[in-house]
Amino acid sequence: MPLQNPKEKFAQLITDGFCLAGNVLDPDILSRLQQTTNQLLDAQSGEKFAEQRSTGSMVDVGSHPIFAELVAYPPARAVLEAFGFLRPKWMSGYVISKPPKSPALFWHQDWWGWNDPSSYTPLPQQLFLMYYLVDTTPHNGCLRLLRGSHLNRHRMHDEVPNAHTDELRRVTDPDHPAYQSIPEEVDVPVTAGDLVIGDSRLLHSAHANKSDQRRTVITLWYFPYFDLLSAGLRAAIARPREFDGWDEEAKARTADFIPIYEGPAEPVAWNRAPDAGLQ
Repeated sequence: MPLQNPKEKFAQLITDGFCLAGNVLDPDILSRLQQTTNQLLDAQSGEKFAEQRSTGSMVDVGSHPIFAELVAYPPARAVLEAFGFLRPKWMSGYVISKPPKSPALFWHQDWWGWNDPSSYTPLPQQLFLMYYLVDTTPHNGCLRLLRGSHLNRHRMHDEVPNAHTDELRRVTDPDHPAYQSIPEEVDVPVTAGDLVIGDSRLLHSAHANKSDQRRTVITLWYFPYFDLLSAGLRAAIARPREFDGWDEEAKARTADFIPIYEGPAEPVAWNRAPDAGLQ
């Protein structure tokens, strides 16, 4: 189904930092993804769950060739093209599943290139594409976010400057501000098969899963304007990766999405914390 109102959704992505494309996954691939992810999650150890108690299980999409189908999935590519993202490149992805009765995800943003000046401009450097495999509401852990925080500083930038720590993932202090609700937060409930697209700089979190069933989403990371990024960013992005669970067909399917940089620039240093340029 063609994306409805692409101009309005693109404007929302640029201004608010996110938008929703409904019913992107067809029933066949949705069913196959549900089956595959359940098998992968059932095989996870108890320690893996403990390591990611806040986030939920983190299973690399390189573990199974079905995820290559999703990386190159034509309906999603059509959505990106409707936004003018004609030659996007892909970086990585994870199956993220919050177990039943699990706590909230900590507030965070995922951009790592804040040393590059383009990080303080409106156009996105990196996008997350979140495919939900189950109906998701505030009761079972839907996304919550701070609208516009990809372009404007919020107090959570300073309260949780580095959210990706073992302590926050394991929820060693449930009273930490990183897990708490914020009055201005926006919930993003979805139906199985929906796609949420967001700017990686956007501050976001997820509600606790209070239900008796796991809540599963697959998150893939893309660079919509890879060819326009600085040489330093492209050098940092275009690094070799091995996908042990992918066969040759899967690798061939995603070949057009692999970022390549062969120039002399030094990679931009990894930095998740915006400086005073974010006001």
